[in-house]
Amino acid sequence: MTKESCEFSAKIFKVGVNPYVEVPENVSRCLKKTGYIPVTGTINDFPIQATLVPVRNGRHRLYINGEMRKKANVAVGDLIRLVLALGTKPREVPMPAAFAAALESNEKAKAAFEKLPPSHQKEIISYLNFLKKPETLERNIEKVIKALLKTQANGNQ
Repeated sequence: MTKESCEFSAKIFKVGVNPYVEVPENVSRCLKKTGYIPVTGTINDFPIQATLVPVRNGRHRLYINGEMRKKANVAVGDLIRLVLALGTKPREVPMPAAFAAALESNEKAKAAFEKLPPSHQKEIISYLNFLKKPETLERNIEKVIKALLKTQANGNQ
């Protein structure tokens, strides 16, 4: 293990529908952070960007999403080799142009969106970016705008 990166092997387990690996305590300490930890690295030499999730006593869990498993050619039950380093670059998610236009044309929805915590804003934007068909994107933008207007009307965030 170098100072810049932390290496380990782990078996992929599953809790509910979520595949994950338990991050060894020495790796959590190696990254010199607590709480949620942004990381970059590799799974069996496939590059990843993820977040370590705190679970207990300074330990972390790394969820292995479908894209990671597919590209690294691994499955639940497999033993994988990981190399992780602290992620230092900002993780900006581009806003879909159609959503930006919808917010610009609706001041109340835009104000409600801007009041949301950055993590919620990112979650909405990430979800919209995930949609493939233009009609699905448009339909979901309408739903988000309605939800934002409802939130604005209720005075909630």
